[in-house]
Amino acid sequence: MKDINVLPEFKKGSVSIPDIPVFTEEVSLAHHLDRTVTNEEAIGLLKAMLYIRSFEEMIVKLKSGSFVPRDGFKFIGATHLSIGQEAVAAGTVSALNTDDYITSTHRGHGHSICKGLYAIQGMERGKLTDFLKDGSGKVEDDLSSLSDQELVDKAVDLHLFKTMAELFGKEEGYCRGRGGSMHIADFHAGHLGANAIVGGSLAIATGAGLSSLLLDDGKITACMVGDGAVNNGICLEAMNFASMPQFGKGFPVIYVFENNQYGMSGQQAGEVVGVDHLAQRGAGYDDHCMHARIESGMHVLAVRSAVLKAVETARRGEGPALLEFKTYRYKGHSLSDKRMTYRTAEEEQEWLKYDPIDLFIKEITDNGLMSLEEVTGLRTSVDEKMEDIAVRAAAATDPDPRTISEGLFSDTTSGEIGDDYRTKHFNKEPKQFRRDSRGRILYRHAVIEALMEEMTRDNRVVLYGEDVAEYGGAFQATVGLLDIFGRRRVFNTPISESAIIGTALGAAMTGLRPVAEIMYIDFILQTGDQLGNQVAKTKYMFGGKARIPLVIRTTIGGGKGYAGQHSQSLEAFPAMFPGLKVVAPSTAYDVKGLLKTAVREDNPVFFIEHQHLYIEKDVVPEEEYTIPLGKGVVRREGSDITLISYSFQLKACQEAAERLEKEDGISVEIIDPRTLVPLDEDLIIKSVQKTGRAVVVVQAPGNGSFGEHIIRIIQEKAFSSLKGPVRLVSAYEVPPPMSATLENENIPGPDRIAGSIRKMLV
Repeated sequence: MKDINVLPEFKKGSVSIPDIPVFTEEVSLAHHLDRTVTNEEAIGLLKAMLYIRSFEEMIVKLKSGSFVPRDGFKFIGATHLSIGQEAVAAGTVSALNTDDYITSTHRGHGHSICKGLYAIQGMERGKLTDFLKDGSGKVEDDLSSLSDQELVDKAVDLHLFKTMAELFGKEEGYCRGRGGSMHIADFHAGHLGANAIVGGSLAIATGAGLSSLLLDDGKITACMVGDGAVNNGICLEAMNFASMPQFGKGFPVIYVFENNQYGMSGQQAGEVVGVDHLAQRGAGYDDHCMHARIESGMHVLAVRSAVLKAVETARRGEGPALLEFKTYRYKGHSLSDKRMTYRTAEEEQEWLKYDPIDLFIKEITDNGLMSLEEVTGLRTSVDEKMEDIAVRAAAATDPDPRTISEGLFSDTTSGEIGDDYRTKHFNKEPKQFRRDSRGRILYRHAVIEALMEEMTRDNRVVLYGEDVAEYGGAFQATVGLLDIFGRRRVFNTPISESAIIGTALGAAMTGLRPVAEIMYIDFILQTGDQLGNQVAKTKYMFGGKARIPLVIRTTIGGGKGYAGQHSQSLEAFPAMFPGLKVVAPSTAYDVKGLLKTAVREDNPVFFIEHQHLYIEKDVVPEEEYTIPLGKGVVRREGSDITLISYSFQLKACQEAAERLEKEDGISVEIIDPRTLVPLDEDLIIKSVQKTGRAVVVVQAPGNGSFGEHIIRIIQEKAFSSLKGPVRLVSAYEVPPPMSATLENENIPGPDRIAGSIRKMLV
């Protein structure tokens, strides 16, 4: 940042780290009544914990077969239960506003149950009615005769039913049975999803915090993760990202470490972690240790009080906050886990003395809020309700196999927003680049124009990545955008590729339309989980309910002597994950039109620019235009053979085609698909049916390349038209070499392409 001077300073001294409070919150109900909790709220906390316990115990019964809700029923899927951890879920969610966000874990039934319960409690009558009508499809036409409490009770029943139905893989489940136990989301309640990847949600939650910060919507995100996640790299990247001082004191995110002592069987204390408390990690990210504190996760009021303080801090703009709650899971990692192989009976018995429900029942009865008989009756009614819900969920609808592809992509865009979101303030007036006498501009200028126009059109579009601000990107493809839109919409990030992608997903799910840049496609391997398990799968996994308007820009290189880790052509990597669209434009005209379309998509688009194309010129109209994804183009008409390629490799293909026509009289038709996913199969097949022969050229090694996929399509759909085998021209099966002679040999050039075609036509 040019407005901050980093000057040399080498004074002797020491660094002081603030104290982290440990178990300082009061746990007694008598202390908290009329301070942090009312009588009604306290009873609500008990009900929430009882719902969680009863739900989880029902899973145990179903798995063991001691309760059979329907003849022939068999429970399948994951069984990661949170029995013993109910106080963390109830205490945390009760301290949030109903429109705040949470993210959850594979052990997240309790989080989901609580988020829905408290959302329902906060709904006005009209919203309750809408929830009931939208949620089941079998609600009485007249709900007006019901009292407010009857509506709430009915909504709670529906919420628990939809949660159970999701675990059973039913169409009525919150995610239409696509996600199941480990991937449950409830978007009407601000539940952004549970995550089966340990730590996978940390960057998503951080992105939601970024969204709230930039949109100034006042929302908080509670990121609930287990102790195992704290040792994952994405945890460290996400917390560092959330603490960036360029936005003040950080993002409104509360990281809740639900420390149940074991990451499956690996014990945190004394085995895999070298600190006494996981919250000590907060000292690495800002000068106040992320307001870290350690509290009892077995005392629901201690949890609630700590979260209330963290929420207040975050809403003041002084987040993020880090809370560690010491708790214990009474069951194994899953129901197939032989938990006593890694812990002792003595340890378990000691923790059972601190059962969070038993502790709070004593507080409730001691303070006269309910009698023991009333509590017993409540527990019985909850258990009976859960049995009824299990029976109904078991009888719910199995998804129709014909709908298996539903929910993968949104069919909406931001194309019709009009002026509702138009940018009204500019730091500097946006201007298009000057065209030459033929109406041409550089490819990189076309990228900048596309981003500038879309950021002007829609103030929700933000651009971030490594070095995209003052420097303008490593290839000068974002120069000037910071000057126009300012640092809240164009900003640098840490060198944290996973965090860049994961936060962009969270931001896209919560109101922004991010364009995230990864400098080289080689670095996308750093983002493997966030790209493949999170961005690509989130929409489908959560029943098609999320909208993810996200563009990931990156570059392909080669030919510069950058060797094996900066020169790869990895377009097949994103293309293999259903849920991502993949674009690889070869001209300045295409890069502008396709990038504008990508920004307007309500789907994640992986957008590949080639470094050698940035200085190529093409005619680019000054008038508004877009290019649809999935529509290729014929770059050269021909009759003897079809040549299919994309991005910078098209230049070598065109040179080879010209040479073949001039020297051999061979007429080559060149197809540029422009987008790899969706692929314009019809255009390719039509050309091959005309010529009877096909060659596919890629810059990547052939084994596992996208070229092999194109060949498969041709073999399946145009086999009867082929006069011979389809040929693939690719790099060698080696990492990109640095030596100029080796690199030139490795990348398919006009000579090798022309030679392959000549051999086919002999």
